[in-house]
Amino acid sequence: MNCKVLKLTKNLRLTTSNDSFQIGQTRLFANWLLDIGEGNVGGQNTGEAIIEIPEDLLIKDSIDPISDLIEFVYPSILDNFKRQNFFHERAILAPKSDVVQEINERLLSLFPGDEKEYLSLDSICPTEMINENLDESLCSPDILNGIKASGLPNHRTI
Repeated sequence: MNCKVLKLTKNLRLTTSNDSFQIGQTRLFANWLLDIGEGNVGGQNTGEAIIEIPEDLLIKDSIDPISDLIEFVYPSILDNFKRQNFFHERAILAPKSDVVQEINERLLSLFPGDEKEYLSLDSICPTEMINENLDESLCSPDILNGIKASGLPNHRTI
C-alpha cells in the first residue's frame, strides 16, 4: 500500500484581497501565529512562554471584555447572522473549556426566541432494536451522530 503525503503550502486568506497593505498585514499575522505554534516566540521553548501580544489585538480598559470581544469578532451580529458566510469568516479561540462555555452562553443569549436543545447518542440501546438483523455498520457513531461527524460536539444548545 502506498501513501502520498500532501502539505498545505498556500494561505488562501492572503489571496482574498487586492489591497497589498491588507495582504501584507495578513501575512505578518499568519507568520506570527505559525511562529507561536512552532515555539519560536517567547524565548526558549520549555512548554511555557511569555508572548508579547500586539497592541492592536488587545482589549484594554474594558468593563466587560467578553462582550467587547464578541462585538469585535461578530460586529452587529443580529443584523448579520443570516448572511451565508458571516460565521465562516470569523472565530473566537479560547484557551480553556470554561471560557469557551462562557463565550458560547453569552453569544446564544444575544439571539431572540426560545432556546432549543438537541441531544444525540453515539450508540443504539440494544433493547430498542426492532429488527434483529440490523446491520451494525449502520450504527457507527458517525452515522448515529451526524452533528459529531461534522466536527461539532454531540450536545448542542441553540
